[in-house]
Amino acid sequence: MHRPDPHMLAMPVTEDAHCGAFVRSLLVERWGTPADPAAVAGLAAAASGAIVFVAVHHGNFPTLESMGAALRALGRRVVAIYLHGAPPPDTFSAAVACDGSLARLADFITALPGDTIYLQAHGRWAFLGQFAAAVRPGLRVVAEVWDWMDAFVEPGREAAFVEDGLFSAPELAMIRISERWIRTRSAGFVHKQGGASLDAVVADACVPEVRILPCPPRAWIRPPVLARDRSAPWRLVHAGQIKSSTSSRRVFGDLHVAPLFAALAGQGLRVTAYAGAMAGTLEATLGEYVALARRDPRFCIEPRLPLDALIAALHRRHDFGLLLYPFDDDLAVGRRHLQTALASKLFAYVAAGLPILVSPELGFMAEFVRSRGIGLVVPRSGHASLGHTLDGVDYPRLCDAVRRAQPELCIETQLPAVLRLVEGTP
Repeated sequence: MHRPDPHMLAMPVTEDAHCGAFVRSLLVERWGTPADPAAVAGLAAAASGAIVFVAVHHGNFPTLESMGAALRALGRRVVAIYLHGAPPPDTFSAAVACDGSLARLADFITALPGDTIYLQAHGRWAFLGQFAAAVRPGLRVVAEVWDWMDAFVEPGREAAFVEDGLFSAPELAMIRISERWIRTRSAGFVHKQGGASLDAVVADACVPEVRILPCPPRAWIRPPVLARDRSAPWRLVHAGQIKSSTSSRRVFGDLHVAPLFAALAGQGLRVTAYAGAMAGTLEATLGEYVALARRDPRFCIEPRLPLDALIAALHRRHDFGLLLYPFDDDLAVGRRHLQTALASKLFAYVAAGLPILVSPELGFMAEFVRSRGIGLVVPRSGHASLGHTLDGVDYPRLCDAVRRAQPELCIETQLPAVLRLVEGTP
C-alpha cells in the first residue's frame, strides 16, 4: 500500500503563506501510526456498494447517526470512518476508529473501492476535505459543514478569538481557506438551512449545495402529551452545549447559562440540563452547574446522551425545550452566525413532543418556531417573568402544533436531496 508522506502532502492550506507551516506541523504531529492491514481490507470489503461516511468525531453533530439509522431502515448499507473516538454503536453496517491518527485515516480512505465520501468536518478540521482529496486523487468529497467559521468569526473580530485562546491566527487562516475549498472545489456541500442571511455566507459557492434541517429519524419521534397537571410546576429542559463561567465571556458568554438556570429555578420552575459532548466529568468541566444542582433541587444536570436516548428521556418528563440564552451586547460571535444558527436540539425537542422557548437573537430559529406555532419567542427581558408567562399559555394548542409539525421534521424528508448529491444524480 502506498502511503503519503505528511512532510510532502500538497493541499491549498499547506501552500498558503499564512498557515502553511502551521498545517504542515499539524499533519506531522497528528500523523500517528498506520492502520492494521486486516482492518483496512475488512473496511474495503464492507464499503463495496455502500455509502461511506467520514467524521471527525461522534459529538454534538448528530446528522450522521440520524442518517445512518434512517438509511439502515431503508435497506441501504452505510460504512463509517471516525477520526476521533468510537463510532456510535448499532448505527452503521461497518465502522472503524482511527484513534486520532491521520495515517490511519489516509489508509482507510485510500483503500475504499468507491469514488465518493460524505465527510462531516468543520471548523479547525475543515481541511480534511482537502486532505482526503490529496491522499486519494480523483475522490469525490461531499462535505457537510455544521457551522461556517466565516460567519462565527467575522474578520473584524478575529482578535478576540485569538486573544482569548480559541484559535491562533494561522489556524483561522487555515479554516477560511478550507471553507472556501469546500464551497468552490469539493463535489458539493451540505449545510443547515439558515434563511436569507445564509446566502451571503456562501456567496462564492460554485459547486452544488444542499441545505437541510438536522432532524432525527422518524422512528425516534414521540407524540406530544397534551394533558398535564396544571398544579405541577413547569418542567424545562436544555439539551446541548453549555459553558463554565471560566471560559471566554467574549466568545461564549451566551453559553454561560448557570445564572439563567438559577433564576428560572428561583421562579419555581423545574430545570434540567443535559450537557453536550465534553472532555472530562461534569464535576470537573461544569462544576458550577453541579454545585447549583446541589444547592437547589429544582435544577438538575445530566450527562450527554445519544440522540435516540435523549429523545426518549425528554418525552413525558418535560414540558418545554429551551433555546434561551443571555446574549451580551459585546459578544464577539458574528451576528450572521446567530441569525442563521439552526441547532439540532430544536428538532430533538420536537421529536420528543415538546414546544420550544427560543431567544429572538436566534433569528432563523425564532422565526421557525413562531411561524409554525410550536413555541414562544422569549426576549431576555421576559426571563424574569417566564413562569407567569407560561401559566397563561394555551399549552394543548402548542403541543398540537408540534404534533402537526412532526411528520415534516424527520431526516427522511431531507435524505433524497443529500443522496442525489452523494450519488451525483440530478
